[in-house]
Order: sequence, then structure tokens, then C-alpha cells
Amino acid sequence: MHDDILTHEELYGLKLRRLYRSNGYEFYRMSRFEDYDYYAQHKDFLTAQAILTFTDTDGKLTALRPDVTLSLIRRASPGKYYYDEKVYRVSENSGHWREISQAGIERIGALTHEDIAEVARLALMSLQEISGGKGYVLDIADAGAISEILTENDGGLMLKCLQDKNIHGLKALNAPEKLLHMAKIDGDISAGIEYLGDECKYVVRALNDAHMRIDFSAVSNLKYYNGLVLKGYIEGVPRAVLSGGQYDRMMKLTGHSMRGAGFAVYLGRIGGVIGD
Repeated sequence: MHDDILTHEELYGLKLRRLYRSNGYEFYRMSRFEDYDYYAQHKDFLTAQAILTFTDTDGKLTALRPDVTLSLIRRASPGKYYYDEKVYRVSENSGHWREISQAGIERIGALTHEDIAEVARLALMSLQEISGGKGYVLDIADAGAISEILTENDGGLMLKCLQDKNIHGLKALNAPEKLLHMAKIDGDISAGIEYLGDECKYVVRALNDAHMRIDFSAVSNLKYYNGLVLKGYIEGVPRAVLSGGQYDRMMKLTGHSMRGAGFAVYLGRIGGVIGD
């Protein structure tokens, strides 16, 4: 009924909002503008380091929102939230500023294993909702398991090799055998589950979904994520359309004693605009 009126991004956003609302999540509306100092203080958590700023009428430096999660946890109390928002980042392809549409959820509070599993379940349901009958897959990993290995090693270079599945590079860096084994896992649940922490193991076993894989190359930001990491793909789209995970570490460093987990769906990538 709405197909001839709404854009691709609006249509997908509508479907996802309905999904999240039906699962007990509350809509959260954020300001497009934020204090620049807040983002500058937590710049390590941002996917893109550049922040689009301008001087407000009172002379204060203000930023156009580069990240939803940081904005939400700054103000939100414990709860289950969903959003459909824009963020402003420099495109990896063009190098120019872009307005990027995202929809997703954030769950904040004293989260249990079951709560983390619910976030992963909704990630799978989101992929099913937007796939249009095409194939989809949710890659999961455990940032905590990777962090433990890299703490006493050349972490930055090894993490980059892991993301690229560069086994030769890892060997050249004298990576531990455990990390080499983890890098070789390419979706096989039975081969990968032994390398997950207890909470991530619970998620995999609780969901037991054929569309779920274990792939440690999904880990990208160890300063942001500390447990479950999620990356979602749909057939015909060359980049991840969903990204998220568990960010207890970020909650602690931003002054919160609560836990947090969530994900974002990149609506423009689904509709064919993949330049972000």
C-alpha cells in the first residue's frame, strides 16, 4: 500500500519500526545536534573520526550527530529503545560528508544472557524483514575473546589482519596459535563456538538459527565492543547492512554502571545507495 509513496529507506524503516515496537521497544527521538565536546571526549568510540561541526549562535561549538548509540546512552535510562535516525559521516568511498539513514535498537540496563540473545534474535528478524525473500546471514563474534589475546601482543596490526583474514600477515606478526585458528573459522558454528565466551555461547545455542555464522573477522572496534559482535548481510548487497553488538566497556567509560547492546541497520545500503 505504501510502496508507491515511500522511498526504499522509508519503507524499510517503517517495517523495522513495526518489528521493534511489536517486541516491546520504545521509540526514542534524538536531537540532530549535540555538544561537540561530548563526541570529542569519546572520539575513540566513533566509526569515523571526523565530526561535522559548526558554531552555534551562542558561540558554542556544536556537532551534527555522527553516532546514534553515543547520543542515546548519554540521556537514556535503563530500557528497550528503537530509533530511525540520520547520522553524518564522511563516506569511505567518496571522502565527502553524507547523511546516512539508520534504524535499530539499543537495550540498556542490568542485561542478562537472555537479554543479549534477544538483541541477536531481533538482528536476525531484521535481516529477514528487509531481505525481500533473498538470502541473509548474521555473522557473530566475541570481541572479548579477541581482546584477551591481543592485550599482550601487537594488537592493532593483528586485528587488521584478522579483519582481512590475512593468515600470512598474522604469521609474520607471530600471532598466537589460537588467533590463527580463530582467523581460519569461516562461518562454521561447530568449529567456532569453542572460542566464544560463555555469554556468546549462550546466544548461539539459544537461537540455534541456520542463518547465523561465527566469523571473528566481524570484530572491528575493541574500544567500542567487549562481548557479542554482530554483522548482517543480505544477498546482492556487497557490504554489511547491519552492525552492532555489546558495548559494556563504552557504558563504563562514559560514566554508566549499566550494560548495553544493540545494532543499527543501514537503510541506504539496502535500497542500493551503498556509498556510505
